[in-house]
Amino acid sequence: MRRRLFRRCLLIAAATVLMSGSIAEAADGMAANHEPGVFSEVEITGKGPGRSVTGYQAPEWFNPLGGYPGTVPPGSMPYDIGFAGTLRITDPVTGQSALTYCIDLRTDTDDGVHYRAGAWDEANVSHLGYVEYILQHYFPSTHEPEGLGEDKRAAAVQAAIWYFSDNYVVSVANPLRRVVETIVESALRHGPSPEPRTPKVEITPSELPAPSGEIVGPFTVRADGPARIRLFGVEVFTDPAGKHRIADGSEVRPGQRLWAYSLSPEQPQGFLIERVVKGLVGTVYLYDGSNPHLEKAQKIILAQPIKAVAKGGAKLKPFDAGRLEVVKRIKGNGAGHQGQIKINVDCTYPTFKRTITIPAGAKAGDRTFLFKGIATGSVCKVTETATGANKRAKLVGTPTIVPSHVKIEHCKTQRITVTDTFRKVVHRHRHRDHGGRRHREHREFEVAG
Repeated sequence: MRRRLFRRCLLIAAATVLMSGSIAEAADGMAANHEPGVFSEVEITGKGPGRSVTGYQAPEWFNPLGGYPGTVPPGSMPYDIGFAGTLRITDPVTGQSALTYCIDLRTDTDDGVHYRAGAWDEANVSHLGYVEYILQHYFPSTHEPEGLGEDKRAAAVQAAIWYFSDNYVVSVANPLRRVVETIVESALRHGPSPEPRTPKVEITPSELPAPSGEIVGPFTVRADGPARIRLFGVEVFTDPAGKHRIADGSEVRPGQRLWAYSLSPEQPQGFLIERVVKGLVGTVYLYDGSNPHLEKAQKIILAQPIKAVAKGGAKLKPFDAGRLEVVKRIKGNGAGHQGQIKINVDCTYPTFKRTITIPAGAKAGDRTFLFKGIATGSVCKVTETATGANKRAKLVGTPTIVPSHVKIEHCKTQRITVTDTFRKVVHRHRHRDHGGRRHREHREFEVAG
């Protein structure tokens, strides 16, 4: 492997103000016409059927599972909406489109906003099981509610969804009021429905620190079948030594383990896997954060199946780092007779702690221990907490540690040497008679040299 050293669905409404649409006109068109992010799967490409509705947003204490209210709940705020209906998403890879509904009443979105599939618990939206029932039994999955054009159907379904997700109650005088109420009553009677199974396409862990000059991992491919790998700013290998590199676009299989090497300090960097899957009705899509100057966008939920490319990946967080080499030197004629030796490695900024254990009876000579990925600027020192001295091997003086500490430099290796000199101890016993009684004598000798 070549080593590279480097530095490496709505505008917020004021009370009683008529809204212009669930796709917001973003300031200066900031959301539109931007390249998708690395992990983007779909993007908003326009409106589907829908129309205006009038109503109120009930307060937080309101419980939508208690039935559709006959009157406006106390504390509700007037909330008239210029467009309630479907939003169209498109997968830029497969070219397929599908309709979605909003499940986040007071947050904007726009054409060109990028999304990724997510789980219900990640969306953190209330009562999605009842929303799922509505999606399975009403427009566009079916022609329900009957007797209405598509715009009115979509608006009624959206209003019923907002009832569960955002406590939205349609005005009594609104012509869609009775239709919305019927949809909600059906969902309460027959729901909730379970979350659809999300296709598995992921890398674990999803993020790792990447010290400069080091290969990190392992990462594990978790998917329902083979997937294609895409690289951005990294090299990826099938072994921790970096001998077998994977090319961009190669096939990887479920359970395969991978290692990565950062090529630059740019962000984001990492790799992802892609697999064409069938997105099911009820799949939640969340803003992926890739549109410049757009901090958040509304959450949406899939109302039609879509053949889309699902992505999962891992990001590297590069930082400047160096290495520490600890050399343990054992010498003297008592070497090999000592007990277990323990050495603590302690680096600051940030904290990096390791313990070296050398088994009892280790012969004379040097043993080298290499510690990688220590942040540049860290100050490291070592201490010998167990010398191994015993009855057979006496430590001469104290452990010699040279130097006492080192400062880690970018892409360099610093060394600390710890030396123990042991002198062999010989024990002799003899028996002597004294006053008619036999005594055992013990004498201890240190062997010079």
